Amino acid sequence: MKMYLAFALGCSILLAGCATSANSPDDVKVMTFSVGPDRVDCVGVGPMKCLVVNGSMFYDNIQGFEYEAGYAYQLSVERTEREDPPADASRYQYRLLEVLSKTPVE
Repeated sequence: MKMYLAFALGCSILLAGCATSANSPDDVKVMTFSVGPDRVDCVGVGPMKCLVVNGSMFYDNIQGFEYEAGYAYQLSVERTEREDPPADASRYQYRLLEVLSKTPVE
């Protein structure tokens, strides 16, 4: 009986080491964003200014992206699913991979 319990415990420890990470490849997606030249008024948790991404209001931040008004951008962005997102936040976080273009808009 002791040998069986020791074997079961050993198997449990080995299998725990094989658990997938929070960000498996299925949780990460590379996307292209078209960012408009102006921020717009929007309401998330409170009143704020949102980027316009692919024609819709974007309530999140893009880590590493320094927005400058008056320019339209094409961005390559990595979207990662958060393991335990706060109730007032998106289930995704976004990180800039590359600024593909930055065009002045009049």
